[in-house]
Amino acid sequence: MVLILTIALSALAASAVMLTAGSSLVARYRSRERDLRYAAQAALQLGISDVSTNPFALPESGYVQLASNAHLSAADGATVPSVVYDLYGGLTGAATRQQGRFATLVAIAKDTAAKRTFIRWTQLNQQVFARYAYFSTNEAGICFGSNDRINGPLFTDDVLHVCGSPQKADFMDSVGTAQHAEVSGGSVIPPGGGPMSPPGMAQDTFYAGIRANQKVINLPNTTTLSRLYSIAAAGGTEFFGPNTAADSTSALLSRIEFVAYDANGDGDSTDANEGYLRYYRTDPKTRSMGRPSGTSLTIRDSLAVGYLRGGISRLYDGNACGDWHLAPDDNGKLEWEFVPYNAHFHLWARTLDSVALQVQRAQGAGKPTDSLRIKAELQRFVGNASAHSFSDASNHPWVWFLDTLPITNASFAPRCYPGGDPHLVAVERDSLYPFPGTPAPPARTGTFWTSGGLHLTYNQRGGVDTTFTDSLHSAMGHWSTSPLAGSIPATIKTNHPRDFGYLYPINTAVNPNFRGVVAVHGSVAVSGNMDGHITLYTDGTVGIVDNLRLTNPSDTTCAHLMGIVAGVNIFALDNGINVPQGDTAVRRQMRNGSSDLYVQSTVMALHSWGAEGLCQGSVACDPDRTTVPMPWYVPLDQSCSGQNYARGCLWVQGSIIQSVRQTVNSGNGTTTGFGYAKRYTYDQCVIQNPPPYFPITGIYAIEAYYESDPAHFNVAALFAALRPGG
Repeated sequence: MVLILTIALSALAASAVMLTAGSSLVARYRSRERDLRYAAQAALQLGISDVSTNPFALPESGYVQLASNAHLSAADGATVPSVVYDLYGGLTGAATRQQGRFATLVAIAKDTAAKRTFIRWTQLNQQVFARYAYFSTNEAGICFGSNDRINGPLFTDDVLHVCGSPQKADFMDSVGTAQHAEVSGGSVIPPGGGPMSPPGMAQDTFYAGIRANQKVINLPNTTTLSRLYSIAAAGGTEFFGPNTAADSTSALLSRIEFVAYDANGDGDSTDANEGYLRYYRTDPKTRSMGRPSGTSLTIRDSLAVGYLRGGISRLYDGNACGDWHLAPDDNGKLEWEFVPYNAHFHLWARTLDSVALQVQRAQGAGKPTDSLRIKAELQRFVGNASAHSFSDASNHPWVWFLDTLPITNASFAPRCYPGGDPHLVAVERDSLYPFPGTPAPPARTGTFWTSGGLHLTYNQRGGVDTTFTDSLHSAMGHWSTSPLAGSIPATIKTNHPRDFGYLYPINTAVNPNFRGVVAVHGSVAVSGNMDGHITLYTDGTVGIVDNLRLTNPSDTTCAHLMGIVAGVNIFALDNGINVPQGDTAVRRQMRNGSSDLYVQSTVMALHSWGAEGLCQGSVACDPDRTTVPMPWYVPLDQSCSGQNYARGCLWVQGSIIQSVRQTVNSGNGTTTGFGYAKRYTYDQCVIQNPPPYFPITGIYAIEAYYESDPAHFNVAALFAALRPGG
């Protein structure tokens, strides 16, 4: 019995020892597992910090190893013993970033002593600057008021100023500032936009409150954004312009025009294969620019800039602005054709009017239907044409030209076009075409033109010819021949035989390598109708030379969206197209009867967004033009929402992101001024489907954490599964 009891007690003791040892082993195992879990989490946090401060830490495709067998430091700075980690990262989700910019980080914590691992990974949603309806780093002391309405999130690194009573501003979404918000004059607005002292000053409404003393958000720089060039190059949409990045809008020599074509005959141009662009550049060094070949390059540069922009410094350009004339086609039927102002001084232009009058007399049994107009055209240009002197308008020929234009047909009002537009063929092709050694342009061959010795050539009239020629056959500049023209849909080639060779597809249906980015080296002008989902980037300045519109601005699927990113400024140009023409008393709109400017794009300027030419006399228009004198004030006779402004409405659909805030309107506010009334609309699509590769804020939102079984885990397989189609 004693022996049995002794054995039993010994067994119990041994069992207790074994249980204690097992418990200790389990505790140590759990403790080590907890250490590895914490190590993996710490590694992920280090990775999140890394990609937040370096927006280009991750590759554009695939994944990269960010750390290998890296050591962790404890709170006291000592290295955590026997624990190292590997860290991997890559961009995941749709390659076009259509639902935002996502990233995946994978941390593998390793116990070097016990040969154990713990795997934890996270998915992140990186915020793009486009999410802000308004963003700035420097408010330049400008206040929000005059019924400003901000419909999306607003953030500034500067003090946020509101004008106070009686000016009211409504902030419909979140408002954040790295400093504080105050009413101009001194009273600090408390968080939430509550009541202030003295009473009645805070009429501004902050529907989502105000967050002050927030973390500063830095804009990127052109060095980090330079990777957009390689992305554009992959799709054949990288352009090397004649301007440098330092050139201001007063020196622009090239432009991008977005165009859309109905490829399937359904009556619209919003389908996936219908969006394109054309690229035009003036060539002052190799072209006469409408002047003799001996003209100095300085004069040619000035002519080239004015022509490309359709005017400069609130003035028209004679080669790019004009009116419509009735002219006979090959069969003698009258049609409206555009004749630039400078072309009126050529004998052939007066001959066209004379011929048109003959046609009308013949068709109207001696009673022309528009004889007064034709006679006015014939009588308008008298005297010395080369000196542009007129018997009744020697001092102000352009104003007199506008004043004497008949307005019997509102559909053909006087107009200005940017350089290279097909309507400008009379100046593009008149003076130098044909070039020596090239065939002569064809003569008019219809029955009407062969009678009476009238053999005017195609290059000597507008409307029916085209500026889409090779780079040799132009007096001003040339459209860039597209290496992708062979892939253009057959219906577009058939319906547009003259211009399809100059089209660059900005869609993957026609251009599979297109990645959503168009990039230009140097400053550039922009306009047109954009069908697609793109980001336009330049390291210089962008000049809005004419309307920039989406083919489907109300698309609820968010497939039609544009973003413009400029390394310097984005300015609405002060030219003959955007600014009504005339004198200090009366101005006439030169864009199809409307001076309103549409910019249906998110705009991001690393310096400023604004309107060019908001000053008078020797006062500088903007920080980049400190010595350029500007001409006269213009009358406030362009209506916008029932109130008159110098240039009418500026309609922006998208977000405004800039470093230094500038105004888009100035003047005395009652009778004269320079600029626009703001009509800005926030586009919710910038959150759901931001423009491709649009710059990021460096702020990541953590979507979720996951843990994986080390026995069956493979890094490459995970990233392959998370890529599109994986």
